[in-house]
Amino acid sequence: MSSPAEQFDVEHWLDREQLHELLCKSGALPPAATKILMYVASGVPLGHRVEESASAIGGRLQMSTSATSRAVNALLAEGWVEPAGRIVGVQTYRVGPAVYEALEIDRNGAPLEEDRPLATVRHLPVPTPID
Repeated sequence: MSSPAEQFDVEHWLDREQLHELLCKSGALPPAATKILMYVASGVPLGHRVEESASAIGGRLQMSTSATSRAVNALLAEGWVEPAGRIVGVQTYRVGPAVYEALEIDRNGAPLEEDRPLATVRHLPVPTPID
C-alpha cells in the first residue's frame, strides 16, 4: 500500500513537438502575443500558473508595457491564456482552452479520444449463381 505522499498527479510539460505545433497553430497572433504565449506554455506544467505578472513577463521578453498589455488582451480574447488568480494583488495567467483544443489534448496532457465507431460492419461477398 502506498502512502498519501506517494499519490500525486504527474505534471505534464509540453514537449518540443507540442510547442512546435502550438507555434504553428497560433500563427495568426501578433508576434508579441506569440512570444508571451510561448513563454507561458513552456514555463510551467499544463494547468499551472506562471507566477509572474504580465508586465514582468513582458520585461523578461524585452517588450514595452503597452505591447505587453495589447498582447495579453489578444491572448485572453481568443482563449490562448486565461486568468489563474491573483498573487498579492497581481493577476497571473496559465494556458487557456484554445491551447488544449489546438493540441487536441485534455487538461492533463492526454490525447483526446477520437469519435470512433463501436463496430465496423462488413458485408460478405455473395457468390454468384452458377448456370
